[in-house]
This record gives sequence, structure tokens and C-alpha cells, in this order.
Amino acid sequence: MTVAVQGWDACLQATVDEALAQAARQGGGLSVWQATADGWRALGCCGAVPALPASAEAVSCDAYAGAIRLLRVVHDGDALSAALSGLLAARVEAEWLREEQRFAGQLRDIMVTVGQLADEVPSLEAFLSRLYAVLSPLLPDGALTLGLTDDEGGCLRFPVNAWPAGADAFVHAEPALLAAAGRRQRLWVLGRRRLSALCQGVPAGQLPLLWVAVPLLDEGGRLLAIASARVDALHPGDARVERRRLSQLARHLCSQLGQLGRRLQLLGQLRRVRVELDGYAARLNAELAERRRNEQLVQALGEVNTLANSLLPLPAVLAGVRRTLGRLVEFDTLTVALYTGDDGTLAFPYCSEGAAQQPAAAERALLEQVLHSGRPLLSGRPALSGEDGATLRSWLGVPLFDQLRLLGVIAIGSHAESRRFGLREQETVEFVAGHVGGAVARLQATQALYQVNSQLEVRVQQRTRALDEANARLKYESLHDTLTALPNRAYFGQRILQLWQQYALDESCPFALMLIDMDRFKLVNDTLGHAAGDALLVEVGERIRGCLRPDDFLARLGGDEFALLLPGPVNYKSCGRVARRIVDAFRSPVVVDGRELFTTLSLGVVLSDGQYHAGCQDMLRDADLAMYHSKQQGRDGYTVYNHALRQGKADQLALEAELRHALEGEHELVPYFQPFVDSASGAVTGFETLVRWRHPERGLIPPALFLPMAQESGLIRRLDRYMIVRACEQLARWRAEGRADALCALHINLSSENLRDDDLAVWIAGVLQRCSLPPHLIYLEVTESALIDVPEQAQRVMQALHDVGVRLALDDFGTGYSALSYLHRYRFDLLKIDQAFVREVGVNAESTAIVRAILALAQALQLEVVAEGVETAEQVDALRALGCPRLQGYYFSPPRPAGEVYWGAQASVLAG
Repeated sequence: MTVAVQGWDACLQATVDEALAQAARQGGGLSVWQATADGWRALGCCGAVPALPASAEAVSCDAYAGAIRLLRVVHDGDALSAALSGLLAARVEAEWLREEQRFAGQLRDIMVTVGQLADEVPSLEAFLSRLYAVLSPLLPDGALTLGLTDDEGGCLRFPVNAWPAGADAFVHAEPALLAAAGRRQRLWVLGRRRLSALCQGVPAGQLPLLWVAVPLLDEGGRLLAIASARVDALHPGDARVERRRLSQLARHLCSQLGQLGRRLQLLGQLRRVRVELDGYAARLNAELAERRRNEQLVQALGEVNTLANSLLPLPAVLAGVRRTLGRLVEFDTLTVALYTGDDGTLAFPYCSEGAAQQPAAAERALLEQVLHSGRPLLSGRPALSGEDGATLRSWLGVPLFDQLRLLGVIAIGSHAESRRFGLREQETVEFVAGHVGGAVARLQATQALYQVNSQLEVRVQQRTRALDEANARLKYESLHDTLTALPNRAYFGQRILQLWQQYALDESCPFALMLIDMDRFKLVNDTLGHAAGDALLVEVGERIRGCLRPDDFLARLGGDEFALLLPGPVNYKSCGRVARRIVDAFRSPVVVDGRELFTTLSLGVVLSDGQYHAGCQDMLRDADLAMYHSKQQGRDGYTVYNHALRQGKADQLALEAELRHALEGEHELVPYFQPFVDSASGAVTGFETLVRWRHPERGLIPPALFLPMAQESGLIRRLDRYMIVRACEQLARWRAEGRADALCALHINLSSENLRDDDLAVWIAGVLQRCSLPPHLIYLEVTESALIDVPEQAQRVMQALHDVGVRLALDDFGTGYSALSYLHRYRFDLLKIDQAFVREVGVNAESTAIVRAILALAQALQLEVVAEGVETAEQVDALRALGCPRLQGYYFSPPRPAGEVYWGAQASVLAG
């Protein structure tokens, strides 16, 4: 660093001269020496110490800056000389520290300037080209070279070099040194001796005393540039000073160049993004322009459709089309030519600025050309050079179509020389013309329809009046019963909902609902026919209506069921009076076809109560329960739904819960067994299993009380399976005890709910396997009603039961409507003759004939037969005479628990 060396030399020499002068005045001996690369250099002396000490009498004192020796002071050992030596060494060290501070400050200011330069320049070349001026205070003799690499980090180019004059040989050798430094990718410091070895052929006088190369790398380790500096005057103290200072400068330059590289990289990315954004913006602007054009076309389409759907005449509509088209294409004239009939006559509903003008002859010729070709025509001035069309500079005509039918032409013209129509204008006019054609066709059709509508208007009014009357009649009929003219179920639903909504707003005004059912109405239909039943329904409706107030609402819900609504406010007493009047109204007979008929009614009454009713359906439920209670009490009366009935319903729910608990145990639900007896020998051939409920608190509950509830609640499926398991276990015990022989069979009732279960056969097979029972000993009894519920699924389940080996019996045979079809469709193994026929066998010839026919049918189909409900010896004799093989009934034994079953033969009973 030449500046530093020269400044330091002047300062050091001044300090030494001052110390020598003071030593001379004091009479002491003193000499000062500076270490150089070639040895010691004398800076001055006084007194009797002219040289370095050669004997023990001479004393020396050194001044250091860290590990660098700045100078050596030699004195004669005199105390004053020793003090001067120490003071001189201290002052030199202090001066050196101030010199280092000046260098650090100068380096800091230069690095700040370099940082500002890195933030301003647009490229690395510009940075390097201005860097020399910034570093010139540190390198005044221009010994700085900067080389840039290409993209692959190879070839060097030198935007900055300041080789001194007269150093031509080293100038040619330095690029090779810089390339070698780039390959090393670390700081490289060479002295003159090493340079002489590497740069053979370069005179020693042209080589610098010290040469430093600094590779500049990016964050990825790629070589960006190489900076080199040459030192032609070393610091007198040590070359390490120069190396250290050059290393500091190199580190700062590397840091700044790294930041510059990152900034330039970001700027490059930013420029690329900006170029992409500019391109995207250009495309977006083009798309927006196209979209605006499309929006204008869509808006034009909407305006054309609006005009077409308006009641304006055709010229006014075409004037609107001119305004719409004028916003899309700039033109001066508009002409519309349309065919007016099948003879090809042309009319011009719109021409130029109005409807009364005619086009010029030249333009008319162009119009006819478009009509003849059916294609658009674009023409310039030569085509309009005729006398009439000389003023038009450009003309465009487009045909008007409705679907494939040619309607006419729409044409635009321009008077301006600078305005020429092109393909874009043609596309726009074609787009508009495509919709104008349809609009014109609709307008023409509208005009034709207008004349027809004028003629039909009076007829439509007449038809409208007739339709209103028919609608009113249909509405009445849709809300009223056709037989009794009373409101029907739909009308009743609307009215009760309306009353409930009013009650929900004001619960202090309750209303009442009565469900009315005729007693034994089916008997009238079956004996006198449906005509008599209809006449009776009409009379019942009239009598009930005669017992009501004007605001009361009576409806027929269907069949023999009526509903009555009493608007509020009402109470139990007023409802009871109305119900009593209705019941008493039927004390006198009803005359139908000359016959006197006595009929009675059963009524269920309920008052709206927000505490127990959440809506109309809850009231209908309670009224139906009350009416059912009236029928249970002997009919011909009414029941007001009250807390007792509500409690009964709660008891039913409690009974359901108790049945669920009973199904979890093994002691409450007990199987009872009623035997089948061979009619010839009296031997017991099997049993029917019947369920009995021994309630721990209620006692023995009859099946009639809990089986309907089980059916309604869905517990019947679990109950069936419970009884199947208990019965099979009991039969297995009997067989193990030797009571039941190998042919003793067991019949178990099966409900329709289990016929819905496709897994029933697999489950029963598992039960039989656990109990070690042959499947053919188990008969599952089903009724016709069970088959009616799920016919298709029942057929699948029964087939699966047959595949397992279980037998099937049809219970209550002969009481249904389609028993014979069931025998054909389902594979039954046994028929049970219903007790209704058994009860009158031998007494009633018709019943006897039915039993005989059932036995013949069973024999023909190879089916087993059991007659159930045998209660008398006369029935036994009659059935034996008819050839019935097996009998069942109280005559032989009531149902008994397993421990009380009688296993002896019934021969004595049969005999007598």
C-alpha cells in the first residue's frame, strides 16, 4: 500500500530525528535501525554507538506492532539513553496504532462507498468499471486488475485493469496467474521470488514486490470474478502487513460482490417476471377486448330479442335494430328487404333513415344478388358506381334466415372514404342478422297470430268462463265426498290444521274432535247390497248434520267413518251434549228401499290439550282410541278421552317394557302344550306350543292381552324365537327321558315378522343342532294373513326352511280368501281345519261339506290334516266318520305346562 508506506516513513523519520536530537543534547549515544526485506537500514545515530551492538556493553530496545518488528534502538547502556530508547519505541508503537486506525477508517469509508455503488449499478461490469476510482485512495499507482468469468466460470475478460507503463511483460503473464488463482478458488499471495519462478521470461525489475489474487465466488461456490492487486513498495516492517491489509480489502470486496450478485440475480428474475407479466397483460388486454366485444354481441342479442318480444310494429323494431347495430359497427345507411309472399315480392320495411324510402337501383341490384346467392356480399365503390349509388364508398349485405328459410337481406352502407367494411364487420353483421332473422320470423308469425287471436278472443273468454266453472266444480269435488256431499278427508285435514294453528296461538280457546263410526255397517252391505249401504250413509250424514251448530264441521273420512270438528271454545260438558244428540238421533229407524233399518254409532271425543298434544295427529290418535273404547263397551255410545284412557295407554307401554324384561329371563314366559290325538288309536302324536305369561305381580296374563301389543311393538319376532328355543329344549328333554317317541312332533306358531328374516332358516338349524332334534319333528304354523304381508319374501324364507328339513303348517285353513292359491304357491306339509268349521261339523251340512272337501284336497295333495277346536263327543264322531286322522281341542286336554302333560292314550275318551 504505497500511501501507507510513504506516510508511515515520513512520520517514523520525524519521530526518530526528534529522539536523536534530544539524545545529542543530553550527550548520550544512540542509533536507530529499521528491519527491511534485505536486512537492517539505519534511520540515524548520535554519540558513540554507530552500529548494531557487537559486544555486551551495547544494549538494544525493539518496537513491535503485534508480531511485526517496527524498529530497533541501540544505546550505550547509559540510563538516559535507555530512557530515550524506551520512549522512542513507545512513540513509534503509538504512531503505528494511529496509522492502523487511519487505515481502518479509510477502508471503512471505501467499503461504504463500494456498498452504495453495488446498490446503484445495473450490472457487474458497471460495478467493476467504477470500482477502480473508489479504490484509488488505497492503490494510487493503479496496481489493480479485475477479471470476469463467462457463464461456465472459464474464460476471463478484463473490464478493469491498470497496468503501469513499462510493465508490458508482466501484463501478458498476469492473465495466466489469474486463471490459476481462479482454479485454486482461495486467496493467493505471491512474493517477487515466487513470481519470478512462475513468470519466467519476465525481467525481475517488472515484477511487483507482492502480488495478491482474490477469487470472488457466489453462494453456490461458482467463480464470478477475480481481483488482483500488486504492491511495488512493501512496508518497512514486514510484508505480512501488506498481506493482512490486502486480505481485509479482499474479504470486503467478496462480501460486496456477493450482495451485488444476489441483487443482480433478483433484478434479472424481476426483469424476466416483468416481461412475462407484460406478455400476460397484453394477452389479457386482448382477451378483455374480445370479451367486451362478445359482451356487446350478447347485449345486442338481448336487445334484439327484447324488440322481437315487444308489441312494436316491424318498422319500429328495425329502427331499434339499427341503433343496436350502430353501437357495434360504424355505418351510415341501413336497408332491410323482406319477402312478402310466395311470389317473391320484395318489401322494404326499413331503408336508410326511415320506412318510406326505397333503395337506389344499384343497391337494389346488390340486394337481389345476395338473395339469389344466399351468401354475404361485401362491395366497394366500383360496384356502386351507378348513378344512384355513387355516394356509397362501401356496402355490406347479409341474408336473413329463419332456420333454413330465406327471409330477406339486411345491408349497411358507408359514405366515408376512410371507412371500409371488412371481415370483422361482416362477422358482426352476420351475428346480428342470425338473430334478426328469427326476430322477424317471430314478428311475422305474431302478426298472423294477432289476427287469429282477435277472432278467438271472444271464444277464449267463453271457454275461460266455462273453465272457471269447471275448476270451481273440480275444487269442490276434490274437497267433498261424492256420495254424501260432505267434506272429505283432504278438506278435513286442512280444517283441523287451521283450528290447531289458531289454538296454538291461544290455548284458552280449545276445540273438539269427534270420530264417528257406524256399528255393524258391513252387515248391511253384505245382506242388502252396496246400494242400500250408500243410501244408509247419506241418511246418516243428514241426521248427524241436523244435530250440529252452524260453525261445526262434519266430514266423511271414508267407508262408514265420519269426523266432526267443534270450534272453540268448548268443554267436556258441551261436547257430551252434542255427542248425546248424535247418538239419540238414531233411536228411530232409517228407511232404505222400504225397509226399516236400525243402526247405532260409536263416538270418540277429544279436546285439544297442549299438555298432551303436539299436533293434529296426536288428537286423531286419542280420538280413535276413545272410539275404539266405545266399541269395546258395547257400541251405541260415546267416550270422551280422559286421563283414565291416557293412563290405560301408559299401562300398555309399561306392559310392553315388562314384556321386554320377560324376554330377557327364562321364568315368566312359559310354553304350554296341547296334544294332537290320533283319531283311530287315541295315541298322542304331537303337541302345539302355546305361550303363557306368568307375571310376578299381575299373575297369569292371557295371550289376548299381550300378543297384539307384541305384534304392534315388534316384539313378536323375539317372542317367536323365544318360544321356538323353549319348545325345542322341552322336546329334547322329553326324548331324553323316554316320554316322547321318535315320531312325536311339535307345532310352534310363527308370525309374519319372522317371515321377513332371510336368516331364520340358518338360525333354526342352529337351534335344532344344539338340541339334537331331527328337523322333521318341528312344524312351524303360519296363517294366511302372515303370507299376505310379505308374499315374495315369505316364499324365499319358507323354501329355506324346507331346505333345512323343517315342516310347515297352514293354520286356520278355509277362513281366508285365497287359501287354495297358497297351497299351490307355497310348499305346506300340513293343514289345520279352522275351528269355525269343526264347531258345526255334523250339525251344519255346509260345514260338514267344507270339512269333507278339505280332507279330500289334503289327500289329493298328500298333506297331513289336523282338526283343531274339538270340544264335544259329537264333533269327534263326525270327524272320525269323515276320516280326519288327527284331532286337537279341549275335549282331549287344555293347554298345560310341560310338567302336567298327560302322555296316556285317549282311547277311552274316543270311545266314549
